Amino acid sequence: MIDFHSHILPGIDDGSRNMQETKRLILEAKDAGFDKIVSTSHYAIDCYETPEYKRKELIEELNSEEKYPKIFLGSEIFLTYNILDLLKEYKASTINETNYILFELPLRTYFPNLKDIIYKLKENEYRLILAHPERYLSIQKDFELLYDLSDLGVLFQCNYGSILGNYGLAAKFTLKRMLKEELVSFLGSDVHRESTIYKQIPKAIKKLTKFISEEYLEDLTSNNAEIILNGENL
Repeated sequence: MIDFHSHILPGIDDGSRNMQETKRLILEAKDAGFDKIVSTSHYAIDCYETPEYKRKELIEELNSEEKYPKIFLGSEIFLTYNILDLLKEYKASTINETNYILFELPLRTYFPNLKDIIYKLKENEYRLILAHPERYLSIQKDFELLYDLSDLGVLFQCNYGSILGNYGLAAKFTLKRMLKEELVSFLGSDVHRESTIYKQIPKAIKKLTKFISEEYLEDLTSNNAEIILNGENL
């Protein structure tokens, strides 16, 4: 399996605090069944701004240990009007140096002119993946927004923890509806701390099998992420 959303790099954001914690998290991921992890550290202006080259150095160090799942470069970019500059200046990162971007929105408020930014990114040949849409209040209140974004070519990554109710009933309900309509393309742990979601992955997968087919689950946990890592069209 491939974990498409994680905060495992040490001292970068609100995830792992040091290299020792990072290594323990990676071993937890391995025990949960992941053989690849996309490192999607937060990139948010005036908050989390570790440049790409520093994160690459950490990933290279981790990938030097063969016992670990392989780590891939990425960012969870808090959407901003100058996101193109962040990408072109190698501050924020695409997924595995492809043209795919994982981005996030404010959890409690609607992002103004969202479609304008999406059009601008598409004009520059980027492809967009929205992180954990089931958690956004704007989408919980207006599911039609997901259809609008999907029509614009936006793909959706949801969190394993949502099916367990870790983010509340509204997120759980929204994810169930998304799964039923096959709007989800990827699943990720969104892990930040030890002994949390990685320990719950078997339970989450068991719950997911009640709502979706084995084939769809395989796409969400492995196949689609592999396509993105290879820079291919999904």
